[in-house]
Amino acid sequence: MCATLDANVTYEVFGEEKSPAGQKFRDWLESGSSALVMGGKLADELKHDRRFHEWSNQAIQYGKLRLFDRREVEKRTAELQSSDACKSDDAHVIALAQISGARLLFSNEPDLHKDFKSKHLIDNPRGKVYSTKDSKGFTNAHRTLLADRSLCKASL
Repeated sequence: MCATLDANVTYEVFGEEKSPAGQKFRDWLESGSSALVMGGKLADELKHDRRFHEWSNQAIQYGKLRLFDRREVEKRTAELQSSDACKSDDAHVIALAQISGARLLFSNEPDLHKDFKSKHLIDNPRGKVYSTKDSKGFTNAHRTLLADRSLCKASL
């Protein structure tokens, strides 16, 4: 299973004071067959966080972080932007999900949630959102998302 992480919640997963849901997301990343995907502009955004950067070095070695070709992600991002397909200003996140097959997004950005769950942008399977916007605690909805093995279109 693979997921992507919006830069607006990086501190919840990799910060010193993680939210309970953020800690469970990190535990999920570091166990089993799950992996985080990144590439293009999102890779730049995430690498600004020192703790994420430290984690990412080892995560790549252990197959917990997969990098996707910058040019491919940027090309797809430009296509999405020129077609006005996205309601959010995060076409780069949608492009990465389309290319990587990631169908789980951790984000607290409502417009990005709408884009990620849109059948026209993310389908087969549809995108799901893991969010702490309403609750920082680890809820049954969070637990269900992390247990769903169908949320990666491509095999890791």
